[in-house]
Amino acid sequence: MKYSDYPYERISVEELNELLNERLERFNNAQSADEQIAVIREMDRTRRQYVHHANFTELNFERDVRNEEAKAEKKYHDSIQPDLEEIDDRWKQAVVASPFKEELKKEWGPTFLDKLEMELKTFHPNIKEMRKQEMDLQTEHRELMAGAKIEFEGGTYNMDGMEPFQKDPDRSVRKRAWKAKFGWYENNADAFDDLYDRMVKLRHRIATTLGYGNFAELAYLRMGRIDYGPDEVATYRKQIVEHVVPVIRKLHEQKKKILGLDPLYSYDGIHFKEGNPKPKGTPDEIVAATREMYREMSPEAGEFFDIMVDEELLDLVNREGKMPSGFCTNFPPYKRPYIFCNFNGTDRDVRILIHEAGHAFQFYSSRNQPLLDYMKSTSETNEIHSMAMEVLTWPWMEKFFGGEADRYRYMHAGTSLAFLPWGACGDHFQDWVYENPEATPQERKQQWLELESVYLPTCDHDDLAFPKTGGAWQMIPHFYQCPFYFIDYVIAQTCAFQYWIRNEENPGETWKSYLKLCQAGGSLHFKQLIELAELQSPFEEGCLESIVGKVSAWLDGVDVAKL
Repeated sequence: MKYSDYPYERISVEELNELLNERLERFNNAQSADEQIAVIREMDRTRRQYVHHANFTELNFERDVRNEEAKAEKKYHDSIQPDLEEIDDRWKQAVVASPFKEELKKEWGPTFLDKLEMELKTFHPNIKEMRKQEMDLQTEHRELMAGAKIEFEGGTYNMDGMEPFQKDPDRSVRKRAWKAKFGWYENNADAFDDLYDRMVKLRHRIATTLGYGNFAELAYLRMGRIDYGPDEVATYRKQIVEHVVPVIRKLHEQKKKILGLDPLYSYDGIHFKEGNPKPKGTPDEIVAATREMYREMSPEAGEFFDIMVDEELLDLVNREGKMPSGFCTNFPPYKRPYIFCNFNGTDRDVRILIHEAGHAFQFYSSRNQPLLDYMKSTSETNEIHSMAMEVLTWPWMEKFFGGEADRYRYMHAGTSLAFLPWGACGDHFQDWVYENPEATPQERKQQWLELESVYLPTCDHDDLAFPKTGGAWQMIPHFYQCPFYFIDYVIAQTCAFQYWIRNEENPGETWKSYLKLCQAGGSLHFKQLIELAELQSPFEEGCLESIVGKVSAWLDGVDVAKL
C-alpha cells in the first residue's frame, strides 16, 4: 500500500467515548488479569488508529499549509484533541488502578505502567480549553513560518530556499542573504513576540492549574523524563561550557585560517573557501544513492529503505507552502514511518535525509512491539537513532559527495561538536523563560544575549541588527512547538559520538548495538536503553570530557590543507 492509498475517516469523539465506556466496564469488572490484558490490547489498537488520524492530518497540513481541505482537517483534529486526551486519561486511570498490576508488569514489563503514571500527571479536564488554545497558537506559528516570502535579488524564497545563498562562497552574498532573512523576521517581529508571549503565559497557566510551580516542571513530565531531571541537565550544561566551548574556540581560530577571514561573523556559515561540499545529482539520484547505501549497509536497512521508496513514504523537495525543516512521522496501524524534509541543493540535503531515516529506521525496527507506547522512545533516545545514523553512514559519503567526502566528514564532525553549546544555550534560555513568565519580549532578548556570551562566545553578528539585539532564538521553531526538546539533541549527540568512535574500531558490533537499541523502541527508560546498547550515560562523570577529547583529537589529526 502506498501513502496515497491510506484510508482516512474523521474520528468521532462521541463514538470513541461510547467505545471507551464499554471497554471500561469490561475492564473494571474483569475477574482475571487475562481478561484485562485482552481489553488493553483492544484499546491499544484503537489508540493506534487515532494516532494515525493525528499524524495524517498533521502531515497533510505541513505538506501544504495553503491547502484549505488539509487546513480544515487539521483544525478539526486540533479541536477534538483535548477531548481525545480526556478519553485517554480516563483509560490510563483505570489501568493504573488495576488490581492485577503485577500481572500486567509480567506481560509487558514495568515501563508500560511507569509511562501511564507519568502521563496522568500532565492532564486534567480543567485544562482542556487551554490545551485547545495551545494547539491553536502552534498552528498560528506554523502558518507564519510556512508563509514566509523573502525577497532576495530578484527572486522570492521561503526559509529553506534561502539556504544556498546563506552558504555561498562569496561573503557579500552570504551577508546579504542573512540580512534579507533577518529582515523578514524584523518585519514580523511584533507577531513573533506576541505569539511567544501568549504561549509562555498560557503554558504557565496550564502548569499552575495542574499544581506545578512553573511550566518547566510540567514540560519534563510531558517529555517523559523519568530517570533524570533538571539538576542533572543543569550540571551537564556546565560541563559543556567547561569542556566543549574551549574546543569550539580552537576550531573557530582554525576556521579563520581556512577561510582567510578575520574576524569571522555568524553569517560565515561555510567551512572551505570554495564553499561547503554539495551533493552530486538530482533529488532522485540522491534517493537512489541512499537506497544503494542501505542495501550495502545491512539486510535490515536495505529492506527498510526499499519500503520507504516503493511505498512513497518520502516527501523531500522544497516547494512553496510547505513547512520548512524536516521530521519523521509514523502510521502505527500500517507499521510505517514517513520522512518529510526540504532539499535545497546544499550539504544539508544528505544530512537531513539520513537523520530522518534514522528516526524512520527505528520506528520500522520496533514496529512489532506489542504496545503503541513501546513503538517509540522518548525524544533524547529518538535523537540517538537519527544522529548515530548520520555517523554510521560515513563510509558511504563518497556516493553523495564524490571527492569532497572527506571535506563533508570533517565539517560534519566539527558542526556536530559545535551544536552542543548551541543546544545547551537554548535549553538554559527556556529554563529562564518559564521561570520568568511575566518577562517582556525585550527582557527575553537581553537574556538570550547574556547566554550567548557564555555558551557561544565566538559568535559575532557584525552589524546585523536582528541577531545583534537578541532575536536569533526566534528562528528556532522548537521553542514554539515543543519546548524543552532542544537539550535532547545535545544528550543524543554525546551518545552518537560514542557510536562513531566504536564504529571506527568494530563496525559489525557497533551495528548490532544500534539495531538492538532501535528494536527496543520505548520498552525501557532512557538510562536502561543506554545500558542495553552498552553506551555510557552522558550524565556520568567524565563521559563528556572523554568523548570531546577524542573528537577534538580526530579533528586535530585532519590535514585541512589536503582536503
